[in-house]
Amino acid sequence: MPELLFLKSSPRGDESSSNGFAEKFVDNWLSANPGAIVNRRDVGPGKVVGPTQGWVTANLTPATDRTEEQRQLLAESDVYIAELHRATHILIATPMYNFTVPWNLKAYIDNIIREEETFFFSPERGYGSLVKPGKKLLLIWTATGDYSPGTPFAQYNLLTPTIATVFGFIGVIDFSVISCGSRGEAPELAAAALKECHEGIRKLSPTW
Repeated sequence: MPELLFLKSSPRGDESSSNGFAEKFVDNWLSANPGAIVNRRDVGPGKVVGPTQGWVTANLTPATDRTEEQRQLLAESDVYIAELHRATHILIATPMYNFTVPWNLKAYIDNIIREEETFFFSPERGYGSLVKPGKKLLLIWTATGDYSPGTPFAQYNLLTPTIATVFGFIGVIDFSVISCGSRGEAPELAAAALKECHEGIRKLSPTW
């Protein structure tokens, strides 16, 4: 049975455009996948604690040698990683902040990219992924400008390649993107961006 991990990262909660577009996608997707499981995880500000020195030390300590305190420091990260391994589909809804991911989404990423949990390394083999292949990843994002290919600001879109690189590193390479809105553009351009967003949701949701 499909299981969707839906990550919401906007600080704006119910007022969030990215969350609203993603919820619409989920509704459509569920219509095409009745009975599928949806696990909503809010990774907005204050929801995820980023790594501290104690966390880093615990993470670098072999699992069999960790103290109870160290295991507790990694407990939330363990939950996030278990959800990631369990999911067949991953949906990230986020705004672009200063050309890239919001800090709170980066904190979540730092919690799931862990050696011997989602990737491995050895001098002989190098780096490799530990996430089961075949998972699908969708990024639905919003911004206040037009970052479409060929536009002057296209080169400043660091959000999309960051998500592709991070999740690709751990083995999630089936990556789709729906750009949803250019709120800072002229009204006709914003309307065109919104139309493209809804069209992307309509086309992808039944088959994703």
